[in-house]
Amino acid sequence: MAKKGQRRQDHLARQAQNEGYHARSVYKLEALDRKFRLLRGGVRTLDLGAAPGSWTQYALGHGATVVAVDLQELNLAGATCVTGDFTEAEMIKRITAAGPYDLVLSDAAPATSGNKVIDTGRSEALVESVLAGLPAWLVPGGGMVTKLFQGGGEQQLRQAAQAVFTSATLFRPQAVRSESFETYLVGIGYRGEE
Repeated sequence: MAKKGQRRQDHLARQAQNEGYHARSVYKLEALDRKFRLLRGGVRTLDLGAAPGSWTQYALGHGATVVAVDLQELNLAGATCVTGDFTEAEMIKRITAAGPYDLVLSDAAPATSGNKVIDTGRSEALVESVLAGLPAWLVPGGGMVTKLFQGGGEQQLRQAAQAVFTSATLFRPQAVRSESFETYLVGIGYRGEE
């Protein structure tokens, strides 16, 4: 039995390990990519909240160039790895200087408290930070995927994304654990701020 605070490794975690990926979350991005055709050769990608690195690995494997940003230090061969908080002004400047990007990915999640109201609020704040950075980061026609905890604010965030993308939708890949309340906000065809 798994110790408290640990999850028993499921078949996707074992599969990811066998395929050389750092985490099972790679299969979430794979499903998103299949559905929305996000990655193609040469896509300049910004991966926010990149640790442990499976999304960056997947993007690199599909010909993307990647700037991977996380609070914890990363060492991912082939990617430009930046350590820091993407919501802070100095880091936003660094990220902007390395851009622009065709695709912004964020599998970032807040440190969870166990209180769903607090955790969803923190998750929504991260998504708002991603949306706020898009004018500086994302090229016209670009795309975005960001994790979002479901808890009431997801429709307002989808509407905010609809204001700047040709299409914006919520999508929950099958690889999301059944007990999880996460989904993904996907924006396609960035128009910029209106």
